[in-house]
Amino acid sequence: MLDSSYFNDIRGAVYFPSRAYNAWQTWNELDPAEIDRDFGYAEDAGLNALRMFVSFEYWQEQPERFFERFERVVALSVKHGIRLMPVLFEDCGADNTEATRQDKNPHTAICVCSPCRAIQRDPARWAETDPFVEAFMRSYASDSRLLAIECMNEPHEESGNVPFAQHVVRLAKGFHGTVPLTIGAICMPHNLYFGDDLDILQYHDNFPQSAEKLAEVMRFSRSVQDLTGKPCWLTEWQRVRENGPGWDTAVIPEEYTVPALATLAPTVYGTGMGSFFWSLMVKPAYLMAQRPNGTYNGLFHEDGSVFSLEDYQAIAGKDRVRPVRASMPEWYLKRLEECDH
Repeated sequence: MLDSSYFNDIRGAVYFPSRAYNAWQTWNELDPAEIDRDFGYAEDAGLNALRMFVSFEYWQEQPERFFERFERVVALSVKHGIRLMPVLFEDCGADNTEATRQDKNPHTAICVCSPCRAIQRDPARWAETDPFVEAFMRSYASDSRLLAIECMNEPHEESGNVPFAQHVVRLAKGFHGTVPLTIGAICMPHNLYFGDDLDILQYHDNFPQSAEKLAEVMRFSRSVQDLTGKPCWLTEWQRVRENGPGWDTAVIPEEYTVPALATLAPTVYGTGMGSFFWSLMVKPAYLMAQRPNGTYNGLFHEDGSVFSLEDYQAIAGKDRVRPVRASMPEWYLKRLEECDH
């Protein structure tokens, strides 16, 4: 049984560096000064946890350098009073090729799955990822600086990768570490794919149609938490969209394209349950299914200003003040202009 701090003291965000479109770019371009700065922003906002995607592909290319960089990031998280929840593998995004993971074109650069679809769907190739899982678990399975280890984000039947995720969970669990294991489930029922192998349950609800609808789902998750004795965390949330979530919708009302964490923060934090909003840094939408309608999200710009004072105060406290710049990131607008000309 996990101690009570795992139930109600987790206030976090999803973190990618501002200019990284995917996990491989995060680690390939890692700048410790940038990480230190951004973790400082998280600390300023009263956050004590960050969900951060690692990269199997970068580890394949530079195994020693990956662990050197990961260790520097963990050390910086401790400096700022933050516990990391690393995510080992990813369902979402374009298929993982050298071209997609290196893409920096603002019109086409998005997240990439990890590992590639061919590995995820072929049991004969799962052994290709085993050394990465084993190396990570040997180093961090009992490292108290980590909050939890998320084995994969959003595996589901339509992607055909639930068996791969089950394999990863079983492999990780075989190391008998003290750091809890979890899966980034799209919804609460998807945790059932993994039976009793998960220590922490998760679900995502990025764009509910109202705060009341989110509250209803969170009441259900509270009952699951109470029934199972396992922490149940909302690990992705963004804002209310009354007209629907807008997936693969080319046009949505302009006011729905911008960050609006304040529309959900009181509901999320009022439950006392662990949660992570998307995302710490102001960025274009992670998924192509949200990019065509102009969606972007986040709290902090690179210079420490915030997109919305209302959002910042909803996260950090009503008496807090920071400079405000309610616009897309300047670096992104510049890249768009360069591309279009």
